Amino acid sequence: MSYLSAFVLFTFLYYLSCRLSFGFGMLPGMVSPLWPPAALAVLAVLRLGYWIAPAIVIGAILSTSLSTGLPLISSVAIGIGSALEACAVVYLIDRFYPSRKGFIHQGPIFRFVGIAVLCAIVGATFGAAAIAHAYPDRAGAPAQAAMTWLTWLLGDATGMIVGVPWLMALNISGGRPWSRAKLFEAGMFLLLLLAVTKLAFAGTLPFKPIVYLPIPFLLWAAFRFNFAAVNWTTATICAIAAWHTARGSSPFASGDVSTSLMLLMVYICVIGTTGLALASLVYRHAAVEQALRAERDSLEQRVRERTDALMEDIEARKQVERELAQSERQLSEAQSLAQIGSWNWDLQTNEFTWSDELYRLYQVKKDEFPPTLDNARQLIHPDDREMLGRAIGACRNFGQPFHLEYRIVPPGGGVRHVAGRGQLQTDEQGRPAKMFGTVQDISDIKEAEASLREAEERYRTVVELSPDAILAQQDGHFVLANQTAVCLLGATHRDQIIGRSLYEFLMPQFYDTVRQRIEQVREGDAVGPVELGIRRLDGIVLDLELNSSVFMYRGRRASLFIARDITERKRTAQQMAYLAHYDSLTGLPNRILFYQRLEHALSIAERPARSLEVLFLDLDRFKLINDTLGHAVGDLVLKEAATRLQKILRESDTVARLGGDEFVVLVENVDEPHRGNVIAEKILAAFRPPLVVGSETLVISTSIGISSYPSDGTDVETLLKHADTAMYQAKQVGRNNYRYYSPEMNRHAEERIAMETALSRAIENNELFILYQPKMDVLSNRISGMEALLRWNHPMFGSVPPQRFIRLAEEVGLIHSIGYWAIRNACRQNREWQKVNPARMKVAVNLSARQLSDDRLIDNIMDILADTRLEARYLELEIAESAVMADPEKAIAVLGALRDIGVSVAIDDFGAGYSSLAYLKQFPIRAVKIDQSFVQGVPFSRSDAAITKAIINLAHSLECSVIAEGAETQQQFDFLRDNDCDSVQGYFFSEPVSAEHFTDLLRVQANLHIH
Repeated sequence: MSYLSAFVLFTFLYYLSCRLSFGFGMLPGMVSPLWPPAALAVLAVLRLGYWIAPAIVIGAILSTSLSTGLPLISSVAIGIGSALEACAVVYLIDRFYPSRKGFIHQGPIFRFVGIAVLCAIVGATFGAAAIAHAYPDRAGAPAQAAMTWLTWLLGDATGMIVGVPWLMALNISGGRPWSRAKLFEAGMFLLLLLAVTKLAFAGTLPFKPIVYLPIPFLLWAAFRFNFAAVNWTTATICAIAAWHTARGSSPFASGDVSTSLMLLMVYICVIGTTGLALASLVYRHAAVEQALRAERDSLEQRVRERTDALMEDIEARKQVERELAQSERQLSEAQSLAQIGSWNWDLQTNEFTWSDELYRLYQVKKDEFPPTLDNARQLIHPDDREMLGRAIGACRNFGQPFHLEYRIVPPGGGVRHVAGRGQLQTDEQGRPAKMFGTVQDISDIKEAEASLREAEERYRTVVELSPDAILAQQDGHFVLANQTAVCLLGATHRDQIIGRSLYEFLMPQFYDTVRQRIEQVREGDAVGPVELGIRRLDGIVLDLELNSSVFMYRGRRASLFIARDITERKRTAQQMAYLAHYDSLTGLPNRILFYQRLEHALSIAERPARSLEVLFLDLDRFKLINDTLGHAVGDLVLKEAATRLQKILRESDTVARLGGDEFVVLVENVDEPHRGNVIAEKILAAFRPPLVVGSETLVISTSIGISSYPSDGTDVETLLKHADTAMYQAKQVGRNNYRYYSPEMNRHAEERIAMETALSRAIENNELFILYQPKMDVLSNRISGMEALLRWNHPMFGSVPPQRFIRLAEEVGLIHSIGYWAIRNACRQNREWQKVNPARMKVAVNLSARQLSDDRLIDNIMDILADTRLEARYLELEIAESAVMADPEKAIAVLGALRDIGVSVAIDDFGAGYSSLAYLKQFPIRAVKIDQSFVQGVPFSRSDAAITKAIINLAHSLECSVIAEGAETQQQFDFLRDNDCDSVQGYFFSEPVSAEHFTDLLRVQANLHIH
């Protein structure tokens, strides 16, 4: 707080206290027998210093001039007197007390009372003079002036005696919180104090001794509470006494104001002094108790400190003992771990002492083995006793320490190697006093040294026998090289390598690589193997795989190199890489390399004004060359095809062999649409000259499909697929030409793929069914048999013609499952007809060329007949003429096997192929079926009629029956009957019908209309 703030605040407080204290005034209205502002002024000077005195003057001036109307000069005199009074009290306190804080308790209680009375003279003198000056007519008389002076003196003195201790002890709780019981007692104390004091001074009881009734409360406050409570009680009693006396209601009030004032001041002095004495007594008692407690606490603290010091001494001693025991234990453990025992020989008393480890080392028990010199000698190996004895003697006689290795023989057997040390210690006169030393078991070390020698020998052997070259380089020169390294570097002797540098053999382009690796290895970095080239001493260049690391060689760091000759491996890898990307037969790029080049070409063609075309080639009838002339000739054809393609193409074009007889050409930088047709024409022209292979002259051709970027595709797979589709279209239109891809081709291909997928599920989805067409016997006019005709009805494709899906089944390999399904169902149906009809007829089923080549054909037919319980003679297989002539020798064997099991065979579509009569007569066939292309021309076509007659006569001469198919008119039937045809089949009699309808035909066959 600043000086100005403190000055203003105290001025206001002093002014306020004066206004409140005017209630105690008796004569002449402003003189009071109890003046608390005097105590406030003293406390302010004590706390703030003498500079606060002007505030006292101003506060007094304001209070007297504003409240009593005194002249200004009288107010100034009262203010100056009040300030001088307060400063005098503080000056005397500083003079007679050690310190201002708690000064009341630091000396006799009446010292402060005397200071208060003495200094009050100053204030009373100034005050009485000011009153006399202000009221000369009322207070100017000597008697009245004396009374005013005395009243002022006692008022200020009692104010300071009561007020100063009270202000210095405002905190009645003493800074410590009171319990609920203490607070309750304080409340009761306050109520009773007010009630009793009020009773004593309210004038209810007229006799004067009643005013001393509150004094017991001083004792109560002193002994039940504290110093502050006594001061509060004193101040309360004096304030109530002064108030009621000023109002004329106290026992001290009388007609004579002087008497009343005198009685009141005496009472206040007695109460104030008594209270101050009791307060001082309580304070001193508390101080003595506090001092006693402090002394007790000090003694207890000294006892605790002494006890703690004693405990620390005991703990320190225990710690020393523990450390000593731990040191001894660690020494014992160290000796045990190091297998070192110690001994001590007192030369004066000839007494030996051994450590526990030495007993364990010698494998003897401490309580059974006295450690004497003779006993110790018995444990030494006989061959080492003399050596050890000389060393001990030299040490004892000449003070020469010894360190030697010898052997011991423990009582348990065996031999142990030990290392003994010993030295001499002399007394103050230089005479030998004692010898001491250690014995260490070095048996394991000896074994390790032997193992190390063996390991080093094995290492040398491994290094010498290693298939890899091992070299060590130190200070830039080889210091170690095994025999493999000598041979690898083209030397005949190790001396030709030792002393040279690795750089003398390295190819120059690898200098930096090796130098960096050596630095990395020296820094501890992990490095992997590296491939590099060297030139041997004989000039041969080799490829090596080099591993390097750092190791210690003869106590110094060296670079270790392990090298392996990978020349052959790299050559093989290059060959494998070539084979992986090039065709081994033609030397052309293979599928993998072509795909990579096409991918790269497509990335370039994405730029504006760029295009490319892909030509897909397939050699025509190449399979026939392989099958007839052999694969060796086929390989020559492929090589010649590759050579011709390479000759006519530009260097920027790529020709590759995809596999088999398929080639593909990549034409880049196409500057105009359909530029590929020019290349295609060149390719077709290049294949026109015949190819002479040995004695064979072959004419080869090719079919070409072309796809363009970006119109036909923007990726590798799409372009190749569309070029392949166009190539197949070129084959379908006659081979030896080319076709550009169109979306229509793709649609046909997709339709074919969809049909293949659907056909593979046709049996599973019950989409296949069989129709039966009757065969009529010409002589009996009755049904002599039937042909089972396979049909396919698909939900999306509808009714698919047989010539379409049968050929598709043969191409995709489904003909076996479909064909056997048809045979099985036809046999099962014929067996059902036999159960309900006495007639026994053969059911004819067509057999494809692929089925004829099936090695399990006979077994499958037998299984079907067994499952359906149909006799073999009621099954007839119709085989196309072209099928049996494809491989006549195998056909004869298969047909013979069918005949052996009882199944008859008929040649279908006879006359439409190119049968050889030499083979035909060897075929074990039962019937010949005339192709309907001849039957439909008779009798009006002379050539058809002549061929038909010739077939009938030929078949009869071979003892085969003749079946004519496709008869649709009466004229055709008549011609066949007149020329001795055995059976007729066609729409003239009946179209193919379902099994149920055919059953009806069997029932009514007697009424069948025959013209």
